[in-house]
Amino acid sequence: MKAPVALKKPVVIRQHGSERIDNYQWLRDKNWQKFIAGDLDFDNPEVLAYIKQENTYKDHMMADYKEVEKTLYHEILSRIKEDDESWPVKKGDYFYYYREEKGKDYEILCRKHRSKEAPEEIYFDINKEAEGKDLYMFGPSATNRAQTYFAYGYNLTGSMDRAIKVRDLATGKDLDWEFANSTGSFLWGDNEHLYIIERDEFARGKNLYKINIHKGPEHKQLIFSKPEKYDSMFMSLSQTNDRNYFLLYLETGSTHVIYVSEKGTDQFHEFALGENDVTFNIDHFKGEFYILTNLGEANNYKVMKCPVEQDKWPQQNWQEFIGQEEAICLNGITFYNRFLVIERKNNQKALDEIAVMDMSSGNVSYINMPDQAYDLVFSGDWDHNASTVRLDYDSPVSPNKVLELDLKTGKTREAYTKQIPNYDASNYVVKREFAKARDGELVPVTLIHKKGLLLNGKNKAFVYGYGSYGYGMTAHFSSRIFSLIDRGFVYAIAHIRGGDDKGYSWYLDGKMHNKMNTFYDFIDSCEYLINQGYTAKGQIAINGGSAGGLLMGAVTNLRPDLFGCVVADVAFVDVINTINDDSLPLTPPEWEEWGNPITRKEDFEYIMQYSPYDNITAQNYPPMLFNSGISDEQVTYWEPTKMVAKLRALKTDNNPLLLNLKMHSGHAGASKRYEWIEEAAFDYAFILKCLEK
Repeated sequence: MKAPVALKKPVVIRQHGSERIDNYQWLRDKNWQKFIAGDLDFDNPEVLAYIKQENTYKDHMMADYKEVEKTLYHEILSRIKEDDESWPVKKGDYFYYYREEKGKDYEILCRKHRSKEAPEEIYFDINKEAEGKDLYMFGPSATNRAQTYFAYGYNLTGSMDRAIKVRDLATGKDLDWEFANSTGSFLWGDNEHLYIIERDEFARGKNLYKINIHKGPEHKQLIFSKPEKYDSMFMSLSQTNDRNYFLLYLETGSTHVIYVSEKGTDQFHEFALGENDVTFNIDHFKGEFYILTNLGEANNYKVMKCPVEQDKWPQQNWQEFIGQEEAICLNGITFYNRFLVIERKNNQKALDEIAVMDMSSGNVSYINMPDQAYDLVFSGDWDHNASTVRLDYDSPVSPNKVLELDLKTGKTREAYTKQIPNYDASNYVVKREFAKARDGELVPVTLIHKKGLLLNGKNKAFVYGYGSYGYGMTAHFSSRIFSLIDRGFVYAIAHIRGGDDKGYSWYLDGKMHNKMNTFYDFIDSCEYLINQGYTAKGQIAINGGSAGGLLMGAVTNLRPDLFGCVVADVAFVDVINTINDDSLPLTPPEWEEWGNPITRKEDFEYIMQYSPYDNITAQNYPPMLFNSGISDEQVTYWEPTKMVAKLRALKTDNNPLLLNLKMHSGHAGASKRYEWIEEAAFDYAFILKCLEK
């Protein structure tokens, strides 16, 4: 079967004195917004026909590895305890947990009254809600404080919007209304009122409404409307841990605003505005706001405080409470009882730590893990007066553990360990090494491989990266990856600039006109693996999604000889066209992350250096697989579709180039448990097909 060839319909684009031709702009269907809502009503039948051809070709090209794919599926499944349940979390008089049952795709939400031995109450079975649906995205969700009503969000297309419903936990039935168009950000005000952010046409959030759950949205009360000057900003709702103050966060790539409302007043007032990458996060303790901020170029962050009275909010009234440290970046602050819990990043080790300060004595205790690489998450407790809180810990070879932290003593106790069948951690090694980038920076690289691996340069490698928006890549446990590790692969996570793996400065060094550092870091990390004998040129499979898909496209254009194959998920690859299009809902907020090529020539020229779609040339490329979803509004379907079309027209090799465009998913991919296993098995089969030569 021959590969599909997309028609060329040239469109000339002139900008900042330059000219470029886009032959595949026609693949953006006029009805694309209908797709996000789940209505696949194509305006141009040629677009649908081409997508179908690509999916048929993908199936044909992978047909000879169907048995390998099945084997991989059963391997991954064998490392999942199909009948399982989570550690119960106490909320008021109830213990909450979820169960998973063999053969069912979704979780079953349960609770027990006052005792873990009490009869089980199933209050929400996601499987029943999802019955007959191709996709069911569940969440967020929360019970009210009285534990009598359960509010939850859901989506059926894979887009970002959420419909909000409320279930009466006494009857097990939903109330007879639905808030159909929210961003998914909501809070309980009291036991009978919800505060919900309405999604606007740009998907950023515009209005905050208060809803009496017994009256429904028909009687909704407008509490806050985003000022026009902040129109391009995303809006989310939060609260202080003691629930005494509501917080509205507005943010784009480098501008952050906080509004504060004392609970019960429904009056929001602007607390702080941060520009040029200045951010604020606040909590409340005994009549004072504590502010985690990088104000004053404190890129490792500090904690300041001020009284809660509005006339004391101006920044000249703020006092420093905890100064910034050179090697530690502060990531979060939360008050429990008389204790301040501080989430920190050790910049040198690129590892998470927890510090606990006794506000009465000033004593501080520190919690970290002895492993070379791990993921440590502060989960807290439902009760803000608790003196014992929860931590979640895992590492690349250690499944999730629930640790109970005694805030008074600083000691932890292991309460729960997730069971992984057909898995023995003693067979594997985890390492944290540092690759020297071309400018001298040391890039952390997490490595996992079987014990006894010979560093002879003959091993295959699978390298994952992201490097954008300040999202660091944690060294977490993933049972699926062992299907490759057991076949002799070295699995590596490159903690490249653009994430916050080594603190906030690490993010800034991979942003805007520093973006090329992200791509060079990834390439230099792969070169490091080769130089250390872990693998060889052409034996490296690479993977990234969304902005990580941009990474995949950029590094492959730069160094196609380095990689044996590429798997790019929901790949942001048509960068210059997307960031030029202010009609797209997510574009204006992105200008502070990437630059504004519409108004600034220097931003245009810098983005054009790396925009993957615009840097495809007539050269040999490694085998490539692009996974995407038709309902994705964060990275629209036409980006990877255009990328594949242009690659196929220009590349000079015969290596596989596949587009896997799913017709019932969005940015997050599959929602069903067994379907995501199928997706992983397909990706791994593609990798094996490409590297088992």
